[in-house]
Amino acid sequence: MEEVLVEKVVPGGDGLARVDGRVLLVPGALPGDRLRVEIAPDGTRLLRGRIVAVEEPGPSRRPDDAVCPRARDGSCGGCDWPAARLEAHRELKTSLVLDALVRIGRLTDLPAPRFLPSAHGYRLRNRLHVDGLGRVGFFAPRSNDVAEIETCEIVSPALLARLPAIRDAFRAARGLSGELQTLEGREGAPLLGELRVGEDAPAGVLDALSAPFDGFRVVSDEGRELFSRGPSSLTILAGGAPFRVSVSSFFQGNRHLLDAFLDEARDAIRSAGRVLRALDLYAGVGFLTRPLVEAGIETTAVEVDASSSADLRENLSAWKLGGRAVTDTTEGFLRDLRRQLDLVVLDPPRAGLSPSVRRDLLRLTPPSILVVSCDPATLARDLGALKERYRVERLVLFDLFPQTHHVETLVLLRRR
Repeated sequence: MEEVLVEKVVPGGDGLARVDGRVLLVPGALPGDRLRVEIAPDGTRLLRGRIVAVEEPGPSRRPDDAVCPRARDGSCGGCDWPAARLEAHRELKTSLVLDALVRIGRLTDLPAPRFLPSAHGYRLRNRLHVDGLGRVGFFAPRSNDVAEIETCEIVSPALLARLPAIRDAFRAARGLSGELQTLEGREGAPLLGELRVGEDAPAGVLDALSAPFDGFRVVSDEGRELFSRGPSSLTILAGGAPFRVSVSSFFQGNRHLLDAFLDEARDAIRSAGRVLRALDLYAGVGFLTRPLVEAGIETTAVEVDASSSADLRENLSAWKLGGRAVTDTTEGFLRDLRRQLDLVVLDPPRAGLSPSVRRDLLRLTPPSILVVSCDPATLARDLGALKERYRVERLVLFDLFPQTHHVETLVLLRRR
């Protein structure tokens, strides 16, 4: 047992302290916290700790009675920064991003970042779990045990209100378990659900499960549809534009920042100068395609996921603003591309850009690249690989995931 003082938070969300010159990483620790921790070695140079007691809270920490009770007792892992004050997120997450860009990416001459905060109750999309006892919630920390949601700061009040009926339906299903995705409108309705299960279930059971939802479907682990009732997609209005989004498609998950996110993307595209031809990679349902086509830019949007790609095509057709949708991997599409582009937009998954994508970007060298990332470490690695040809002109941080260490970053790169 050691008493330590936390210096800062690092990519991955842990607090960093030092013990006898060795780095100690502590989940849930915040800058300025004086903590009593249990310590275990992780290799020869790194230590990992578990908080036993907060001897003296740092300025970023909330009082215990303000923290979600399921996070306070350690039974729910839905948030990894449950004790962080919402108003402290600006400083904490800005330091995370800048630390990664400088330390991992070796980037210099960065512009001053802007930060857009968010309120609680932000989730439009949720990935929940259901166990055989009918418990519905997030996994407990470092466990596959389901922590039943009773109160929560990140899901919407509308979903919280429906959860008792959803739990009752699963309890009546007698042993059915799986992963439950939810999608809701910006005001909390309609509510759609998709349950992914490992085995078939009687149709009567599945029909009963659908009752708390406005639309509900069940799919096997292989993606085969087993049951469907009601709609499986809805229309979300964001930044003045309608987006068709299916329950199994990717879409930005923070209801509070959709408009601001699109406005920042529009500003970045205008800052990119004269853009006639653009490419939107990892396009999803077309969230970042929309500001391109509405600006009159000849745009190709590439998405590999079948559900998101189908929504992308429907959205382009409904908008009647032009644009071409391609169902392909980013790697496959770029491999043989020789056409000159003015702007490439990328919103990759958490793993970031693959080595082949980074090489193809350097081969194509468009005048501007707009990157959206949800992981500072992989963003820093990718920007570091491009820094000899590109400089960072704009840096915007969105607090899309309050009470967690996750942060969304928009970066505009201009060719040197």
